[in-house]
Amino acid sequence: PALRPEDAGVDHHLGNTAVVVLQPGTGEILALLGSADYWNDAINGRFNVAADGLRQPGSAFKPFTYLTAFAQGYTPASMLLDVRTVFETASGPYVPENYDRRFHGPVRMRVALQRSYNIPAVQTLALVGVDNVIRTAHRLGINTLDASGDYGLALTLGGGEVTLLDMTYAFGVMADNGKMAGAPVPELLRRPGYRTLDPVMILRVEDASGKVLYEYQPQNQTILSPQLAYLMQNVLSDEQARWAAFGHPNPLELDRPAAAKTGTTNNFRDNWTLGFTPQLAVGVWVGNTDSSPMENVTGLTGAAPIWHAVMQYALRDIPPTGWTPPPGVT
Repeated sequence: PALRPEDAGVDHHLGNTAVVVLQPGTGEILALLGSADYWNDAINGRFNVAADGLRQPGSAFKPFTYLTAFAQGYTPASMLLDVRTVFETASGPYVPENYDRRFHGPVRMRVALQRSYNIPAVQTLALVGVDNVIRTAHRLGINTLDASGDYGLALTLGGGEVTLLDMTYAFGVMADNGKMAGAPVPELLRRPGYRTLDPVMILRVEDASGKVLYEYQPQNQTILSPQLAYLMQNVLSDEQARWAAFGHPNPLELDRPAAAKTGTTNNFRDNWTLGFTPQLAVGVWVGNTDSSPMENVTGLTGAAPIWHAVMQYALRDIPPTGWTPPPGVT
């Protein structure tokens, strides 16, 4: 679809997209689109951006920061100050700005995350620690982000490179009440601190006579407590908390409860939308294979309409359901 009605026919230098659809409860990859057109050499269509493309996720990474904060005792109602702030770092002063170049004063973590304010996200990362957020991301399924890398406070704004497949898998853990499902990572490929399960593409292998040579049996691990998972489900599906920044209606809203987060990198090089319902986790990337910048395309206008269309189609025959608060959540 066009980004906006007035944009129809406008060239935004947007050449490619990738999509991943996962079933959180089993770890099955239901659909994977590596590029918009495999046969299009102009966009390097044979390169699988979904699984192999290392890209900066922008604000789509912020849930890992706030999830770490919730694990340390902060809550969606904890207050942050969205004011001009100078963060002293080893490389010198760091003064982040919000996307709208404005300050919004005292905000709850719920509002800061849903409206994707940058300054509170950096403040939260400073409170909880860069190393702790990287550990959270690794546990949820992110296989990149070298623990020895010097990402600094920009990590929460998407300063490290990830893959769309890993991001979608991690959001699927939040969708399934903190459980990860998949196939065991081979022993020789395991790394301390990283995930030990992988999402699955092949469910069964048979020989010519129909004899089953392999059949997938999902394994499950608890990565987050149900309470922590519910906090992210509740916050990321809070449509009203998002309205002041994203408008209403917007492409992140479905005909059912749905959690979602967008991301836009500097110079519009990468657009992301990650989100989930209890039944599906869907990730969308929009950009150019050669990382050349797009023109005035954000996660909300580029990736989100595709995410919305995929979700609506995939869930068309599934009754709407939400998430039930587990014991211990007030």
